[in-house]
Amino acid sequence: MIPFIIVILSCLILGIGHIGWAFVYPLKALKSAKVDPVITASLHACWYHISLIFFATAGMLIWHLAVAPVSTNLLMLLGALIFGCWLTYLGTLLFYPKLWRIAWFQMALIPILLGNLAYGINQLPAIA
Repeated sequence: MIPFIIVILSCLILGIGHIGWAFVYPLKALKSAKVDPVITASLHACWYHISLIFFATAGMLIWHLAVAPVSTNLLMLLGALIFGCWLTYLGTLLFYPKLWRIAWFQMALIPILLGNLAYGINQLPAIA
């Protein structure tokens, strides 16, 4: 149960953080630079899609802990999506190394999240 609580808290921190960051920093910079609104919208959509994955994972785990068991396959799929997002962001950081100054926290938190998710899934009773 503890690993899933760590995953829930991590997902909520990352989901809220992504939305908060998107509202505060890039939007101001893009508006002041008079960038095409389509570019602004696409950047926001990327941030919100990643946030939705974090919120879905937290929601499924809350449901699993409070209401009814959730399929381990669904939890593994959500973990795979988060891992894919993490790899994509890692690739972005290879091309834009200055981004590390703002990305270090989430780049460290996501592997902790994934490790706890895998450990929690591994501790679930096998369904015959």
